[in-house]
Amino acid sequence: MASKWPARIAGGAAGLANGLFGGGGGMVFLPILSRWGNLKSRQLYATCVAVIFPVCAVSAAMYLWRGGMNWASALPYLAGGLAGRKALRQSVRQNSEVDLRRLSLLRGGEVSAVTDWLLPFLCGLGAAVISAWGVGGGTLLLLVMTLFLGVDQRMAQGINLLFFLPTAISALLCHWQKGYLDTPTWKAAVPVAVPAALAGAWIATAVDVDLLRRPFGIYLL
Repeated sequence: MASKWPARIAGGAAGLANGLFGGGGGMVFLPILSRWGNLKSRQLYATCVAVIFPVCAVSAAMYLWRGGMNWASALPYLAGGLAGRKALRQSVRQNSEVDLRRLSLLRGGEVSAVTDWLLPFLCGLGAAVISAWGVGGGTLLLLVMTLFLGVDQRMAQGINLLFFLPTAISALLCHWQKGYLDTPTWKAAVPVAVPAALAGAWIATAVDVDLLRRPFGIYLL
């Protein structure tokens, strides 16, 4: 690309948004580079995924480190996401049922298995399937967690960051093998995106959780 500045600006904006709101970085990255970059659509999408992957990884690490999320709450969503991605390739109904039964044993009788495991598992599975069709499955998962499942806003954001990682890995491998990844754009965007993501995640885990809800809603609009 002729100038690295569009990639740097897009990377910084996407990193900050992803760290602060737990997702939606692509909603910023794609429009900026579509307007001021010179990538073809497949290159643009592939490079966006490649930039958002390290952004989500460092943001999730910050959420975990600062207590904004715990693995126990994230596991059913991640398990559902993995099952959903596998279901797109083959029929795994029996495997999914086995996995779910195993997961239910982890928490024993603390609370209802339906609300603790089954619903999050199904939500993760559905979000994974929707994501595969190019729709914002992660953003939808965030809304479902906060509006219908009563998950704390900060916890939901951290879970969503982790949820993206397995999806990104499989997509990146496919894009890389087909030669869609634009390395110069990636190299220009990531050094700005990662620090911005860390800053956004630190802010999200430092402020009162109620302060996150209104900016998050405005951002989705």
